[in-house]
Amino acid sequence: MHCCIVWLIVLACLFPSGRAEAEETTSLDFIYVNANIGEAAGGHAALRLGSTMFHFQFFPEGRFLLVRDSWSHFHYVYNELRNRSVFIARLPLSAQVYASLRAHFTRLLMAQQQDLEVLDSAERELLLLSRLADGTGQLALDTLGLFDCNGTGNADMLTLQQEISLQLGESFVTTRQVQLERRLRHLNVDLVRQLQGTCLLAEIQELLLEQEFFRVLARGAPLAPVVVISPSPDFAALSPAEEQILQKYRTRLLGSIIRLLQSRRKDRPQALLLQTARYLVVCRSLASHTLLTLDPFSARAVAVQPPADNDLQGLFARIRRDAARSRQDFFREIDHPDIAYAILETARGRLYEIEKARDGGSPIRVELGILLPSRQGKVSLAGLSMDHLTLEARTAAKRVEVAAVRQRLDSRYEYDLLERNCATELLRALNSAFPDRETGRRELGGWLEPDKGLNFIPNQFYTAVLEEFPVCEERALPSRRLRQLAALYAENNVLSVLRVRESNTVSSTLYRARIEDTPFLFFTDNTFLLRPVQGIANFCWAAVSGLSGILTLPLDGGERIYQGARGMFYSLPELVFNNIRKGTYGFAATAAVGP
Repeated sequence: MHCCIVWLIVLACLFPSGRAEAEETTSLDFIYVNANIGEAAGGHAALRLGSTMFHFQFFPEGRFLLVRDSWSHFHYVYNELRNRSVFIARLPLSAQVYASLRAHFTRLLMAQQQDLEVLDSAERELLLLSRLADGTGQLALDTLGLFDCNGTGNADMLTLQQEISLQLGESFVTTRQVQLERRLRHLNVDLVRQLQGTCLLAEIQELLLEQEFFRVLARGAPLAPVVVISPSPDFAALSPAEEQILQKYRTRLLGSIIRLLQSRRKDRPQALLLQTARYLVVCRSLASHTLLTLDPFSARAVAVQPPADNDLQGLFARIRRDAARSRQDFFREIDHPDIAYAILETARGRLYEIEKARDGGSPIRVELGILLPSRQGKVSLAGLSMDHLTLEARTAAKRVEVAAVRQRLDSRYEYDLLERNCATELLRALNSAFPDRETGRRELGGWLEPDKGLNFIPNQFYTAVLEEFPVCEERALPSRRLRQLAALYAENNVLSVLRVRESNTVSSTLYRARIEDTPFLFFTDNTFLLRPVQGIANFCWAAVSGLSGILTLPLDGGERIYQGARGMFYSLPELVFNNIRKGTYGFAATAAVGP
């Protein structure tokens, strides 16, 4: 878990910035990333089409899934943070084959996402059925938790009520509430009578959420205190020009709420609650002359321990720049302010998390992509009178269905070290773009089978690519430390001194020891003849570190002992002239590193 912390933070911090990637080229690039510790011990394989990366990664619940990343993100994570050298073999393609491959991998991603959504939908239906069968339980609904449902009399909410009555009529809210109650009663009957109640279950959730929206509106409920965030004061103050733009955005949000009340969108209740919450926080921003935003993280966010201080400072600087840029973009945006505001919410939420970690050492919540505030709130199901025997039978049937779906997905997306890994699945995905072997060989100039020879080993896969395909160009991007080492050697004359200083983790100025890298003394990725001797030293260093963990056992729960054992394990290949461990970094360097 510890070795994934920086990975999670980086993934969470990177989201579309609107900047164009490098110019697209009609080529297929085979990528090999050399080994490092953890799940990277065997190296990694990927494909690049233009500026888009396709590769397979291991995910929670044991699933091995196809992932699409930008090249800049992939390079940043693997070459910079994970300190791994990247090797690229470029295969020229015709424009037609290039476009066909991009479309093929996109279809694979869509099919995979549909499979996962089937399971997610079935699990949500099972949860609702079990709650309905219980009869007295509660159901957690997204976005409802943005409000303090027990609070009353919020002035901004009362103003919103008046605007709705003015534009839609005084009886609009009451009439809609009566319609919701009537529809829920009918759905209760229909759900019991119908053999398949999937659509009805989804509609019940939407009706319950919309019913709660009108209750929140009628009570004049304020925002829940914990959902409003405000980064440091020097970053939150609003200028007069920004206040004018924010006033216009408040008017836009009001119009959005009115239109949503008149629409028939299926996600209308969630959108109503979100836009209303944004309306309230914008009103508070204008009243306090500070830029407040909603907490963008959902229940799916993962809490991780902050990295080391030096890494945290670099991460803070990067995220603060992202937040400042997002703020500028929002106040300049004319055509799509809602999108710009969502990006601003996300950036400020991440900045707030880093500030808390920097000031108090608290865990950091991480979640991928551009976020939408969706804090969950609970609604009682006690008022829904239904036939519990029928619901219990339906729940049992749905439980069997969910188990079958989960088993099918586990089988389809399982990982196997020899037969289903990053190299074999990449080849299978590539080969499936063509109707047969002959067509693939004609279009690509070569053909590789995933289950032949040593193609399941990433570096052997890359070697086979160079032998089989008419590669027009091959490039190597040295790892971060090796690049910095070469630059350091080029700028200094006392090479013997530098080589000794930078050869070990104690005196190195290019690397600072990290617990997740395991304890080791010598770098062996840029040596060969001395590697076994250095490997013995690394083995002993890790063993001593692990033994010292006995003293720290009450404090770290055995973490030092565990990392010492891992360090001994990753030192073993060095005894036979192989290297796996290279060290990692918590954040990309923003300036030259050296003496």
